Amino acid sequence: MKTLLRIIKIFLSLIVGFITIIISYVYLHPIFGDSPNEKSKLRIEKSPNFDGEHFKNLLNTNATSIGLAQEKREINRLALLKNFIFPPKGKNPQEPLKTQILKVKNLKNEQFVWLGHSTVLFKTNNTTILTDPVFNNAAPIPFVIEPFEMTNKPTIKDLPFIDVILISHDHYDHLDYKTIKKIVSKVGHFYVPLGIKAHLLRWGVAKEKVSEYDWYEDISFNNINFVFTPSRHFSGRGISNHRKTLWGSWVIIAPKIKVYFSGDGGYSPEFAKIGKKFNGFDIAFMEDGAYNESWKDVHMLPEQSVQASIDVKTKVVVPIHWGKFDLSTHKWNEPIQRFIKAMNRHNNLLEKEKQIKMATPKIGENFNIENPPSFKWWED
Repeated sequence: MKTLLRIIKIFLSLIVGFITIIISYVYLHPIFGDSPNEKSKLRIEKSPNFDGEHFKNLLNTNATSIGLAQEKREINRLALLKNFIFPPKGKNPQEPLKTQILKVKNLKNEQFVWLGHSTVLFKTNNTTILTDPVFNNAAPIPFVIEPFEMTNKPTIKDLPFIDVILISHDHYDHLDYKTIKKIVSKVGHFYVPLGIKAHLLRWGVAKEKVSEYDWYEDISFNNINFVFTPSRHFSGRGISNHRKTLWGSWVIIAPKIKVYFSGDGGYSPEFAKIGKKFNGFDIAFMEDGAYNESWKDVHMLPEQSVQASIDVKTKVVVPIHWGKFDLSTHKWNEPIQRFIKAMNRHNNLLEKEKQIKMATPKIGENFNIENPPSFKWWED
């Protein structure tokens, strides 16, 4: 009996110790960010999109990654977990993705480069802009949700000086602690949603280099107007900060081009409002990936991503948020395949001059909207 009790005590001590380590890691490691200071809190509390406890979407939204039970259909969370831990054959690439060598030191105006997932580099009006930079894994734990293998992996050292970084929200696949630490010395300014400034300050970014915004607030830099616009999503990096920071999309209006960057989100009527308010776009980078019927409130299905592209009235669309991480249950190249099929159905009903062009660049490939790449590299 004494031996049994001793074993139980040891076992319980190990469990308590493990839990203590996890809690300490979450609350002490800087990767989880920080809470807003008093100045930021005052702005957050005055926001019409803040309910006193959390930020809220414009539509009633099931704001979690895996959703809840929908009507009679129950989500099998165990099956979802198994799909992530033991992905079936074909779910992830079987060989390194064929990507381009990154050559952007002399990036020209109105040139764009997709760096995988939601990281996009482009230049306009002699201003270099980068969205949601992530160059490491998409999780707070090392070696979890790592990027797919690539023939030519983009690196921070290959980047030019970045005048402006735009952040859509603070999830790990959009705001990368290690990347921010490494890239900060070659960045002019960060434009972020309300509440996210605290994360960057904890990571060593000077407060003068960070500005945070509510929906439809804007800033002018170098004759370019940046407008932070709504999306239907959620936020959070730790255990207790779910929806404590804002999320959204970005509109970039330059003298020679108008760009829309969707960030993450489910489908909503706001896309049409944005398209009308800004009278359409020359190019849109539209979320297309990491979806599932169970969480389509916060991640569009490909057919909805096509409809969102139509709604914002873009001339050219680049499907993003796919091709770099395994974040859902679908095959790695399914998002682009479904997107193209849905867009072709739409375009086939229109005259050629009214059709939306699709750009499907390789990761690391320079392109412009006059000659958008269309090679199906994911099938080669």
